[in-house]
Amino acid sequence: MNKLALTAVLLAAPLAARADIGLRFGADAAIAYNHNDTTGTHIITDNWPVGADAMLSYWLPTSMVALDAELAEEFALKSGGGNTRIGTVLRPGIRLSPPILPFYVRGAVPINFENNGFDRERFDLRLGAGFTIPLVLFKVFIEADADFPLGGGTGPSTFSAWDVRLNGGLDFRF
Repeated sequence: MNKLALTAVLLAAPLAARADIGLRFGADAAIAYNHNDTTGTHIITDNWPVGADAMLSYWLPTSMVALDAELAEEFALKSGGGNTRIGTVLRPGIRLSPPILPFYVRGAVPINFENNGFDRERFDLRLGAGFTIPLVLFKVFIEADADFPLGGGTGPSTFSAWDVRLNGGLDFRF
């Protein structure tokens, strides 16, 4: 058993040594959403949900797969003032990026920690795709995401509503 454990460590060590850590800062805005209520679909309205995001990523040895943990603060910008904080969201997820190409796909399960008086579900499903523009010290990223409720809390039932968000920001690798 000890020989098997030693062999596993010796084989895994070079792979772990090549793993990268990433840090990503950005902002997002809902460009369209439908919360399955009587108001219908909204596209960039006077009540505009926006957010500030920070993501820590662990890139696995091939640099094709990243394990992500994103923390976001969400706000509702309203015309005429009265802007409101919506709440804090943790988004654990995974990112798949083919070698050489600047495109990636991403999946996450956002966990809404607080709703600040808003009618929100506890868990969501986030599916997205984006591209990066590599520069010398960092990459600029632009990403489109679709969010669907999974349930929990007092919000809409599973897959009964949706949000389409546009994200952008800076992506660093260490």
